[in-house]
Amino acid sequence: MRWHTLSPASRIREGQVLAFTIAGRLLAVGRSVTGYFAVDASCPHAGGNLGEGEVENECVICPVHGFAYNVRSGWGIDDGSRLRVHRVELDGDVLRVELPD
Repeated sequence: MRWHTLSPASRIREGQVLAFTIAGRLLAVGRSVTGYFAVDASCPHAGGNLGEGEVENECVICPVHGFAYNVRSGWGIDDGSRLRVHRVELDGDVLRVELPD
């Protein structure tokens, strides 16, 4: 596992999710009511880019069919599928995401 840096973290507002390609992996990185999160960006249901979706409470919503995924557990609220969730760490205004090598 390796940590990758996104900076500044403050560019991601609460309720926002953005798409980033880090180490060749497309991620949806956002900020919910409880803090920052990073998940694989491809919706397991429809393949939509979750980095182009919306954040509601603790879920990221797919822009294709509106399916919701919990950003802490990865579990799909609507279809029971699961996203890969990545550890994040905030140090000041620097956000780090841990990804497999």
